[in-house]
Amino acid sequence: MNDHNNTLTAEVRVPISKEIGGPAKVEEIPLPPPELWSELENSADKEPPQPETQPAAPEPKWEMATLDFVDAPVKMVPIDFSFRFAGEVVSAIPVRRLTTGEVDQFLRTHGAGFSTFEVFALMTGLPVPVLRGLVAEDGDKVAEAALDFLPRSIRQAFDFPES
Repeated sequence: MNDHNNTLTAEVRVPISKEIGGPAKVEEIPLPPPELWSELENSADKEPPQPETQPAAPEPKWEMATLDFVDAPVKMVPIDFSFRFAGEVVSAIPVRRLTTGEVDQFLRTHGAGFSTFEVFALMTGLPVPVLRGLVAEDGDKVAEAALDFLPRSIRQAFDFPES
């Protein structure tokens, strides 16, 4: 480090060719004043300064009661073509009504881009691929029962008539 007229400089080797360890010329570059050196720290160990951000507003607490319904809001749909799923023989599929909270969460999660299979999966407890795998006649029976239970907010998303 040199000190010419109170200006600090450093000598650096600048490569002349692209060869590693090849010829280089020595140049003198100016350095900032020592009081600014701490701001120039660029080692890998130091985290870059983070911009100040406002803390995110806390999400409102979302609660839903689990009610013990007197009249079970479930319809068992017998199917013509039984199948094995998760080690069990399925010969009837339960279709249940959704709660207001389930509809709210479903619409928030899926927005406008969802299929009837996704709604029916929630209503039956079966995964979408299983519902798609049903024989068409059995799929129609499940869909008919589910459509009877379909909440207005979802029915309107598909432009289904009121039942």
